[in-house]
Amino acid sequence: MAKRRAPDPAPAPDAAPADGGKAEAFYDARFSIEAMQHEPYENGFTWRSIIGALFIAFVMLPGIIVMGLMIGQDIGNAADYVVIILFVELARRSFQVLRKQELYILRYTVGQLSTFSGGVALSGGMFATLVYNRYLRNSEAFHNFGISRDVPGWFAPFGDVAYSPFWHQVWWPVIGVIIAGMILGKLTSLSLGFLAYKLTADVEKLPFPLAPIGAEGAIALAESSQEKNTRGYRQYCFSVGVVLGAVFGIFYMAVPALTRAFTGTTLTLLPIPFLDLTVPASAYIPGGMLTISFNLALIFTGFVLPWRIVVGMVGTSLLFQLVVNPLLQVNGLLPSWQYGKGAIETQIAATIDVYLSVGIGTSFAVFFVGLFGIARALSKYRRNRAVKASEFDIRKLWERDKGRGDPPTWVAFAVWFSAACGFVFLSNHLVNSGIPPEERFHIGWLIGFAFLWTPINTYINARMSGIAGQHAGVPFIFESAIFASGYRHVNIWFAPLPLGNFGGMADFLRETQLTRTRFTSILKVEMLTFPLMLVASFIFWSYVDSLGRIPSQDYPHVQQFWPQFATMRAMWAASMQEGSSLLLQALKPRVIIGALLAAIAAFSLFAKLGISSQYIYGSIGSMNSFPHTAIMILTGALLGRYFFARKFGKEKWQNYAPILAVGFGAGMGLTGMLAIAINFLWAQIGTGF
Repeated sequence: MAKRRAPDPAPAPDAAPADGGKAEAFYDARFSIEAMQHEPYENGFTWRSIIGALFIAFVMLPGIIVMGLMIGQDIGNAADYVVIILFVELARRSFQVLRKQELYILRYTVGQLSTFSGGVALSGGMFATLVYNRYLRNSEAFHNFGISRDVPGWFAPFGDVAYSPFWHQVWWPVIGVIIAGMILGKLTSLSLGFLAYKLTADVEKLPFPLAPIGAEGAIALAESSQEKNTRGYRQYCFSVGVVLGAVFGIFYMAVPALTRAFTGTTLTLLPIPFLDLTVPASAYIPGGMLTISFNLALIFTGFVLPWRIVVGMVGTSLLFQLVVNPLLQVNGLLPSWQYGKGAIETQIAATIDVYLSVGIGTSFAVFFVGLFGIARALSKYRRNRAVKASEFDIRKLWERDKGRGDPPTWVAFAVWFSAACGFVFLSNHLVNSGIPPEERFHIGWLIGFAFLWTPINTYINARMSGIAGQHAGVPFIFESAIFASGYRHVNIWFAPLPLGNFGGMADFLRETQLTRTRFTSILKVEMLTFPLMLVASFIFWSYVDSLGRIPSQDYPHVQQFWPQFATMRAMWAASMQEGSSLLLQALKPRVIIGALLAAIAAFSLFAKLGISSQYIYGSIGSMNSFPHTAIMILTGALLGRYFFARKFGKEKWQNYAPILAVGFGAGMGLTGMLAIAINFLWAQIGTGF
């Protein structure tokens, strides 16, 4: 057999391939993300997508539900790629070819059906929320705080009747409120997210550095579904990433899961999620956190993030944890911190004492800097009508790219306004119905949430992601507003208030653009997945719920963490009744104003010196973050910048890195989900063998 010839050097972007375009070399600059932006947009919602959605809903969803209950958030978003890879293989064996647009929409469909609900490792649609709500209201923590009977019936039933089947009439108010909230939330997400995308991507032309990860994943999977004699570089990179992720997943996820199944004792080779050295280190860095991570996925994130972002993130995290926090503690500015607290407790204490106020100030600084940039560019445009197409142009907000599938901008505004009004009406009815007028939650707060804070917060986060690939939401806004309003009834803590952040939708639309998928495909798949999710969620959650109480020893993750979540939820809900003013004490106007002015001064100084503001964006949000995250990301960035980029070339490595990151996550997810599936099956049928 003749030796395989080494791949030729990458041709110039305009050069024709040696084979006349019939096969793709290991690397070809013409196939980069940038070059593909000249391709026409295509519809991703086809009959194959419909079959894929049905396959996910009625074949894969039961496993996703049970795995979420057993291992919780550790599986992350890997389930998306596990399902997609399986469907790609089924398509190949059926002699079908899946386009990247179809696979990207399929991935979006998987995300809609497998998204965690309530932040407590529940997936599988709205009926997961019903199970969790039922547990909360009837939990020991809610009884101990004396609020079980005060929780409204539209949140969850109380007592033995709560364990009736979901089709029982006692569940009808709960289901109605959840469906109404989901519809209004989806309309707000699509409309306000689209407007944020238009501002950040079309008007400001921000790069969205992490968007190529999802786009490259769809492209690589599309290539793997095609019958080619020559493998493309995406397939090679994706395969390498899958192998690395699968091997790491064996040590990180599979060994603990399988040893628990077969021996009853969990053997953890690598600490999950990190090794906490905060307590022994507190003698040297009081008030600071010291954690070490063994999760190699963070290294692959470092491959992708811009170097300036990583430098700002690492420098700020280490500076504040090793120097600033100890100085704050020594000077009595961290009164909530005590010796013996671990990393999580230390972070909570520092957040309450300092970083809640700092986060509010810096987030508003990002917003004001963005407004200033828009105003300056608009002024420049008015002074000079001959603005280049590559520069800021406010008119692009109203321009409609019909090829991309943009709706008219006025329609997006109208949908958002209508959904916001609906949210205000629903929330006001649920919170104030039956409450004396003098005790009601003032509707002005609801209007402010819907029409002021939600759009501001969405834009801030879309802009942060567009520049730095990060989100920086202001914490405790919901709780702070309740404390400031003086409203003392429990029901508001469980109502679907019009308070949200939809900046992540801008990331998703940017990925959709990179894969050359028409935006109308998203609307079509939403019309399919919403009713499909309701049906599948009802069927499978009813079945899982009938197997036994949740949580229980059959579901170790929720059995361990749900009591903790219930205690925290009950503490907040009962705080106003007990006269607590913890959040009001945590909000420090001087710190907020100081952080705001300091951040604006930093932006101004960097602009005057010609230094990239990405350093600042990398710093914001990292001041009170766990140091292990920054260190692992820095390790990846150093390897990418000083080893792989020199070995393969900077341009090649920029194309390789996102695909490797996606492959690693998929490989890790495959291993983890297989191990958890074996764990569950053995727990059900392995007794006595």
